[in-house]
Amino acid sequence: MKSFLFSSLLFLTAATGSAQLKQLTLEEAAAKRWSEMHVDRIAADADGTGITTSDIRRQIDPIIGQIRAGAKTDAEFDKALNFAAEETLHSIAERLLVISEFRASGRLPSSFVDADIEETIRRDFNGDRNRFVASLRAAGTTPLAHRKFIEDRIIFEYMVGQIRRASYDVNPGKILEFYEKNKSDFVRKEQVKLRQITITQGAAEKPDETADRAAALADALRHPEKIAATLVRFKVAGKPIVGTPTFADVATRISTDDFASKGGDAGWQNLENLNETVTTKLKTLKVGEVSDPLKFDVGAAPIYVIVSPEAIRPKGFADVNDPEVMAEIEHKVRQIGLKVAIKAWLDDLRSKHHIQDNLR
Repeated sequence: MKSFLFSSLLFLTAATGSAQLKQLTLEEAAAKRWSEMHVDRIAADADGTGITTSDIRRQIDPIIGQIRAGAKTDAEFDKALNFAAEETLHSIAERLLVISEFRASGRLPSSFVDADIEETIRRDFNGDRNRFVASLRAAGTTPLAHRKFIEDRIIFEYMVGQIRRASYDVNPGKILEFYEKNKSDFVRKEQVKLRQITITQGAAEKPDETADRAAALADALRHPEKIAATLVRFKVAGKPIVGTPTFADVATRISTDDFASKGGDAGWQNLENLNETVTTKLKTLKVGEVSDPLKFDVGAAPIYVIVSPEAIRPKGFADVNDPEVMAEIEHKVRQIGLKVAIKAWLDDLRSKHHIQDNLR
């Protein structure tokens, strides 16, 4: 019914292909991994920096439950784990290459790392450095190792940020090209830009009184000069309205739905997705007109909805110059550009640096 309210890491030993995967708890899965895992070793070398199997395990551990839940057999589990391990290894290696590239041509000022650590101590430990150091020890690391981690993170984010900024140049030509190539993605159904007010029965109000209040408010919305007096009549609180009262002014003060805070603005809606009563009424209204209260019997007391169309869009292709369409295309073009730029950048780094994969 339509609503009117819009509101490889693990290296497991060979498993029997036909056996059904036992549903393990996370603790049991962890124990199984430790018992079946190879001894920790170097899984790869990225420009002289070793990547160990334990480095990979640390990143896979948080998603082991998700991988297990998505597998139906032991064989599927093994395959998914090995794929996750390969992907994680490549990700770690690429990160190391990016950091190595930066260090080959520059040095991160120590003040950047100092500021980051100080902010963490201030924000998370109320300025207590001793508590911060104790937390590092509890996590099995040291201040020096943590400093190296922060330095690497800042370098990586800086390098990726450089590529991201370069790929953010989206000119009108790129927008139009994307639109023409993907025009079928911008077909719209008949739409209405809608404002609405929802009126529910007050605690001390009888049903017929609610109906009268809804009718009076709808009439006032059609004759803005009546709005101020109508709000006073029904003891509606709120700051005095400056200038000619609008639908939004009333919605903000009396509506009880999720759009009240936005002045009743429900945005663009496909007509076919709206309640049939609402759709039928909207088709009789011109832009800017206000409906009579539409009654809906839901629950113990009826609800009244007043609607007003602000604009109508016919079925067809969305206009490429529509701000919403342009924003959507800009986002997609930037995402594509970023993906292409990062791939080309990483390919170039791989050609200049050495990676030895020992995982297989």
